[in-house]
Amino acid sequence: MSLQRSLFRKYLSVLTAMICGTLLVASIVQLALNVREQRQSAEALLVANSRLASMQIQSFLAPIVASMTWALDYDQPGMAVDTGQIRDESHRLLRKVPSIWQVRYVDGAPCVRLEVSRVGVDREGECGALPLSARETALLERAHAQQLAYGPVLFREASEPYIEIAMAARGRRGGALLAQVDLRQIHATISAIQVGATGYAYLIDRDRQLLAHPDNSLVLRHVDLHPSPVIAAVLRSGATPATAMVRDMDGQYVLTTASVVAGPEWQVFVQLPVREAFGSIFTSLGLALLVTAGAMVCATAASYFLARRMTRPILEVRNGAEQMAGGDLETRIVVSTGDEIELLAHEFNRMAAALGASYAQLEEKVRQRTHALEQAGAQLRHQTDELASLNGELSVRLGELAVRNDEAERASAAKTRFLAAASHDLLQPMHAVGLLVGILRQRIRYPEVSRLVMKVEATVQGMQTLFGSLLDISKLDSNAVKVDLQTVDLQDLFNFIELNYQPIAQEKGIVLRLARCRCAVRTDPALLERILANLVSNALRYTETGKVLVGCRRVGDAIRMQVYDTGIGIPAEFQSHIFEEFYQIERPEKTYGGGLGLGLSIVRRSAALLGLPLDLRSTPGAGSVFGITLPLAHPDTPRASLPANAGTQQHGLHGAFIVLLDDDRDACEAAEQLLRSAGCHVVAATSSAAARALLADHLRTPDLIVTDLRLGAGDSGWQAIAGIRADAGLLIPALIITGEARTPQFDALPAHCELVRKPIGPSRLFELCAQLLNAPSTRQSSAPACLPQ
Repeated sequence: MSLQRSLFRKYLSVLTAMICGTLLVASIVQLALNVREQRQSAEALLVANSRLASMQIQSFLAPIVASMTWALDYDQPGMAVDTGQIRDESHRLLRKVPSIWQVRYVDGAPCVRLEVSRVGVDREGECGALPLSARETALLERAHAQQLAYGPVLFREASEPYIEIAMAARGRRGGALLAQVDLRQIHATISAIQVGATGYAYLIDRDRQLLAHPDNSLVLRHVDLHPSPVIAAVLRSGATPATAMVRDMDGQYVLTTASVVAGPEWQVFVQLPVREAFGSIFTSLGLALLVTAGAMVCATAASYFLARRMTRPILEVRNGAEQMAGGDLETRIVVSTGDEIELLAHEFNRMAAALGASYAQLEEKVRQRTHALEQAGAQLRHQTDELASLNGELSVRLGELAVRNDEAERASAAKTRFLAAASHDLLQPMHAVGLLVGILRQRIRYPEVSRLVMKVEATVQGMQTLFGSLLDISKLDSNAVKVDLQTVDLQDLFNFIELNYQPIAQEKGIVLRLARCRCAVRTDPALLERILANLVSNALRYTETGKVLVGCRRVGDAIRMQVYDTGIGIPAEFQSHIFEEFYQIERPEKTYGGGLGLGLSIVRRSAALLGLPLDLRSTPGAGSVFGITLPLAHPDTPRASLPANAGTQQHGLHGAFIVLLDDDRDACEAAEQLLRSAGCHVVAATSSAAARALLADHLRTPDLIVTDLRLGAGDSGWQAIAGIRADAGLLIPALIITGEARTPQFDALPAHCELVRKPIGPSRLFELCAQLLNAPSTRQSSAPACLPQ
C-alpha cells in the first residue's frame, strides 16, 4: 500500500503540475487583459458622466451670469445709476431664471440701494437701511477683484441649500449685483447621474464643501470632505479629468474620476465600486477556478489508474527482494511485463546468485581473519600487561622525582637561610677585625711592619668582599631586594668606577679606560652599581696585561653599556654556566684566586630583577665583552646620585661628642679606639639603657649617635636613638650599622638617620660621621621620636 500511495502521489503531482499550471498561466494572462480592458471601459464611462454633469452645471450657471451682466449695463462710468432700470432687469431675471430667489444692487460705498425678492416686496432705501453681512461684504470684495465671485453653500431654514453670486460693474469701482441662487436644480442634475447599479456623482466647491449629493442629508449636515482619501487621491494626480482607484470613507474600493466646473472651480466627482466595475472579471475568475478544479479531478483519476497498472509487477519485485534480504538467496523473481520492471527483476536474480557465491567466499575469509584476530588479541593483551607494568614503574619514578625535587627546594631554601645567617654572624667579627686593623695601621711606625699590616688589611678587605657577595646572593634568593626605579646620571657611575677601580688597575699594570656619555637612564642606582662593579672587578681579575674598557652608546631609546677586556677569554662550552652560583672554570696553567664564583651570578640575578637583557661575547685568548641594555630616561626627570665614594678625610671629627652602641664588645671597643684616635669624645655602651645612664652624668649633649641595629635582649638601635633624642630634647643625627640581610627601607628611617651595612672600614666610618656632623643644622627641639614600622 505504501508503494501504491507513493506512485499515486508521484503521478498526481506531475499531472496536476502540467494541467493546472497550463490552465493557471492561461487564466492569469487572460484575467490581466480583461482587467485592463474593463478598467479602461469603466474609467471612460466615469469620465463621460463627470464631463456631462460639469457641462450641465455650466449650462445652469451661464444664463444667470449673462442676465446679471445685462442688469449692470445701467451702471456705466460717467452716467448716473438708473435704479429703476436695474429693478426692471432684476424682475426680468427672476422671471427668466426660477432658481434665483433674490437680487440686490449694492453701490460702491458699499450700501444696498435696491432689493428684489421672489417672495417679498421690493425695497429701496438710503445707505444703511438694508444691512450687509460680513460674508456678503467679503464676497463683494472678491467680485470687485475678479469681476465674478461665488460664495459658499448656505441653507435657508436649514433645509434649502443655496449660494450667493456677486458680479461687479465694469469699468470702475462702482456698484455690484448680489444674487441668491437655489441649488435644488443642481442637486437634481447630480442625482440624475446613474453609473451602473451603485455608482453615483457628487459636487464639491473649491473648499471641499459638499454642494450636491444623491443623499441630501449629507449636504444638510455640512459634511467636510478634507479627510476624504478619494478626493485626496484624485487631486494628487493633477490630471483633468483625473481618475484613481482608492478606498473610500466607507472602507470599500472604488473607481473615481473628477471634472472641473469652469467659473466657480467646483469639482464633479463620479465613482463606481470596484466590485461592480470588475463584476464580469470576478465571474471569469470563478469559472477559471471551476475549470482548474475539474482538471485536478481528472488528474487524480488518471494518476490512480496509472499507479494501479504499475503496482502489481513492482510488488512482485519487492516481495522477491524481501526474501533475498531475509537470507533466501535461492528465490527468483518472475515478472513478464516486457519493460524495465522485468529487466529490474532479472538483475535482482543475478544479484542473488552472485551474493550466494560471495557469501561462501566471505565465510572462508571470516574464518581466516578470526584466527588471525585471536592471535593479535593475545599479543595485545601481553603488550597491555607490559604497559601496565611500565606505567607502575613510571609512577614510582615520578613519585621519587617529586620527593627529590621537594628535597632540592628545601635544600635551596636552607642554603639561602644558612648563607644569610652565616654572613650576618661572620660579618660581626669581620667588622671588628677591619676596625682593629685600621687602628693598628695608624699606630705602626716601622715600614716593614706597616707593609705587613697593609697586606693584612687587604686580606681582610678581600674576606669582607667575599662575605658581601654571600650576603648579596642570599638577599636575591630570599626576594629581599626591592627595585627602586630612579633617574641615574651615568657620569656619576663612571666617577664611581674610576675612583674605586683605577687604583686596582694601576697596581696590576692594566689600562682602565672609560668612554663616558652624557646620558641618564631609568633604573635602580644601587643594583646598577652592583652589576657594573662586579663586571669591572671580574674583568680586572682575569686580565693580566692589556686594557679594560668601560663604555656606553645610545641605541634608539636605550643605552647600551659594555665592559671590554683583553683577558684570557671564556671557551664557548663554559659560557652558559659562568652565571651559575659558585661556578669557576678550572685553569691548570694559571690560578686566578680571590673569588667564590658569585659575581656573575649576582650580575645575572640583578639584571633579571630589573628586567634588563644581558649578553656575552668571548674569544679564548682574546678577551670578553659583557653588555647590558638600559632604558633611556626623560631629560626633565630629576636625577638620583649614586652612594658616596669612600675617602679618608676626617674633617670635622676632632672634638665631637659621639655616643657609640654595639652589643659586640670587640667591635664596640675597636670603634671606640678608632673614634678616639680621630680626636672624638666617645661614650661607649652595649645597650640603650646603659648609654642613657652614662649620658645622664654628662652636661654636654651628644653631637652624633653611632649604633648597631640589633643590640640583643629585645633592645635595638631604634630604641636607643629614640630614647637619647627624647632625653636631650634634640633631633641628634644618627648612624645605624647593621649586618642584617633584611633591613627597613630607607624611607622608613627616622629623620636625620643614615643606615649602612657591615663590614665598614675606618675611612668609611670617618667619612659618614663627618657627613652627618657637617650636614645642615639639625640640633633643634624635636617631638618624641617614632620607631619605624
